[in-house]
Amino acid sequence: MTRYGQRNPHEKSWAFAYAALCLIVTAAGWTTVMLMASDVDATAPSTALIAAGPTPTNEATPTVEITPGTTPLNVGDAPAASPTKAAFNIDLYRPGTFVSQITREYCMAGAVQNMLNIIGPATDVSSDRQQQIGDLLVSLTSAQDSYNGGFGPIGWSLIMSKLGAGQYQLVIDATFDKAMKDAAVALAKTMRPVGLLTWWGAHSWVMTGFKSDSDPLLTPDTFKLKGAYIVDPFYPRVSSIWGQTLGPDSFRDMTAMANNFIPWKRPEGRYPDRDGKWLLVIPVDPPASASPSAPASPSA
Repeated sequence: MTRYGQRNPHEKSWAFAYAALCLIVTAAGWTTVMLMASDVDATAPSTALIAAGPTPTNEATPTVEITPGTTPLNVGDAPAASPTKAAFNIDLYRPGTFVSQITREYCMAGAVQNMLNIIGPATDVSSDRQQQIGDLLVSLTSAQDSYNGGFGPIGWSLIMSKLGAGQYQLVIDATFDKAMKDAAVALAKTMRPVGLLTWWGAHSWVMTGFKSDSDPLLTPDTFKLKGAYIVDPFYPRVSSIWGQTLGPDSFRDMTAMANNFIPWKRPEGRYPDRDGKWLLVIPVDPPASASPSAPASPSA
């Protein structure tokens, strides 16, 4: 029997064993913790830093909106530069091609002859040639085209293709500015002269060129005309109303053009589709291969 206050030797052994076991468990636990900590990437941000920063998003792929009628651009392409405005001057007149109308009434036949000579390649300034043109014009002019017979603007448009100068058409515009711009664009595009019905539609001029602040084919909506080069078959006559006519290939500024190229108004009657409007005969395609100077008869 053990005396009170005195430890049993077996109890001491168990105490030492228990203490040692505690030390071993503690050491093992600490080692495990350290090993786990060593596997963590020290450079990775902490959860707290990620939460505090901006929310990451996926970058969207760029898109291009294509307007109908336009050429699509590749992503990153720079937009095409706008055309640079520069003074523009064109004149198709060829020296030696001018011919005066053979009578006071033959202005349209004279205008056609001048146009054919300018288009070329041959030149014919004879009176016989103009008489042939006049006869063909009469055959191509209907009663609706000219109430008093003779020559009409539709006949003018038809005779050009008949004589191998390419297709022409009658254009009727509501304003002077529109008519002049239509004439300039057609002339620059086809490189052929334009016919103008001047003096209230009583006379015929040929527009062989013009000056503008830019090329109408590059800036069709913004170009401004400064004037036109005109061949007047009435030269060298003097008009009782309009005065002395100017020689061939004379430049007329826009004021002079507006004073002569005035709205249609004929004494023989009303033309509902023409009255108060501007008439012109413009080229609409490249010239035909046939020579415009080839002889023509009224039945051609």
